[in-house]
Amino acid sequence: MTIPLVLLLFAFESQQQTQMDQIQQELMQQRQQMARLLDSIEKGQKQVTPVCLAEIRAVGSPEQRRVPLTTTAMLPFNLFSVVTKPIESCLHAEVRITASYLDADDALVCSGVVENVAMQTSLAESINLEIRPWNLREFVRWRNEPPQTNSGAKRLTCISADGLSEARPEELSRVTSVRVRATVLPRGGGMSTIEMQVISQR
Repeated sequence: MTIPLVLLLFAFESQQQTQMDQIQQELMQQRQQMARLLDSIEKGQKQVTPVCLAEIRAVGSPEQRRVPLTTTAMLPFNLFSVVTKPIESCLHAEVRITASYLDADDALVCSGVVENVAMQTSLAESINLEIRPWNLREFVRWRNEPPQTNSGAKRLTCISADGLSEARPEELSRVTSVRVRATVLPRGGGMSTIEMQVISQR
């Protein structure tokens, strides 16, 4: 009876040791998982992208302008734009122009966007634009653009209210006013918009 009892005790101790080894392995795996989780949280906190803020304002331009209904009519749209730091995340900032053409009842006739009208390269910058509201082919020009860029006047593609095609001349003949908006878009997100209303002077 003594030998079987010894064998039984040995088997029981061996089973207990195996269970202890398994528990230790599980604890070690849990510690490794916790360490990886903490490491990823720390890395995520370090890699948080800064939020960019922007503000754009019109300089010396009333909110409403009356302009003769001719293709050569031009009005200045002078802007002052500010973008927050950090420079490497928030600059360059794109300035784009959107326009909504309305009839006498303020119903939308057509609208369009001109992207990359100007590029802001400093935290605070004056951007002087030239708008020809009744000339879609030469709708906007960056007046104080750096000479080496010299992109010239940019066209506005005005899409009809149904969104299917460019507005036809007979549709544009109903236009009595335009809402022109300038928007600054920092590279790292954020935006600011300023609006000017242009009324046709017949």
